[in-house]
Amino acid sequence: MTDKKTFGTFIKIKRTEKNYSQKDLAEKLYVTESAVSKWERGVSYPDITLISDICRVLDISEHELITASNDIESRKIENEARKFRVIRGTWFWVPTVLYAVTILVCFICNLAVNRTLSWFFVVLSSLICAYTFIPTITSFFESKKLLAFTVSTYLSISLLLFTCAVYTNDLSWFLTACIGILMGYVLIFVPVLLSKTNCSRYKFIISFAVTFVLTVLMMVNIRIWQPFILGNAILMAAYGFSLVIVCAVICAFRFSAFFKAGSCTVISGIMFYSTNYVATALFGPSSVNSYRVDFYNWEQCLNGNIQLIMLISLLFISVVLFAIGFSRVRKNKNR
Repeated sequence: MTDKKTFGTFIKIKRTEKNYSQKDLAEKLYVTESAVSKWERGVSYPDITLISDICRVLDISEHELITASNDIESRKIENEARKFRVIRGTWFWVPTVLYAVTILVCFICNLAVNRTLSWFFVVLSSLICAYTFIPTITSFFESKKLLAFTVSTYLSISLLLFTCAVYTNDLSWFLTACIGILMGYVLIFVPVLLSKTNCSRYKFIISFAVTFVLTVLMMVNIRIWQPFILGNAILMAAYGFSLVIVCAVICAFRFSAFFKAGSCTVISGIMFYSTNYVATALFGPSSVNSYRVDFYNWEQCLNGNIQLIMLISLLFISVVLFAIGFSRVRKNKNR
């Protein structure tokens, strides 16, 4: 703590800024007026048990009291925090009030014009959906705000879709749309939500696996309304998802990033080149031979030429990545 004289001067300045007399300060601290006078004259220090009360009454920090000086940096941070709380409160309450007013106006208009509630429910669900995005309901949660945002926005979108489906008397597309949106949410949010859990290492595997399951469910739902060969379609989807799932599994292993990149590249090249074979086996041959290669006849062999070039390029890139990986391993061993 600084010397008594400087300390007493600081107490006096802060007391004056608050427009307190020595008697007022003494009453607020439950001490005698002479005690306050002794502090300000530099005769004595206050009892250590009074430090927190003095800081509260004079609106200063303990650091400022002990050093007898203004902590400009901490006050700046405190002011910025106060401004942030005001902005956050404004950001929450202004849209909330506007949404409430809009709902009330639409409710009255729908009843006044149509004598019943019809399009009002579409407006209501739209505003609920908008509210979950801006200002969002995460203000009501102290933790797990991203999870709250993810769940609330998806449910609000589903509610809006359901309301529109009911309003148009057509529910055939509702479940398909909900599953499609859920697939996007899984791909975007699941890896982020799992990044700070024990499953963070397998977050992409889980994300892609769940997306595949949702894809199958979407196909089953579409099959109810539109006829097609469901089994073959599921096998084709499994073939496509197997690439990303296998690559995610490879990336989950703990070895050189160059080995991972090389493995994923070579698998991608092989599966990309084999896609037409799989499609032909599942859905029958196409009218065009996609694997015919003739670099002197690009007009009729465009697909085959490009696919072969892509395969060779990806294999070459994978070889380069493996070579870099092996060289890095050898350098580390030599060290």
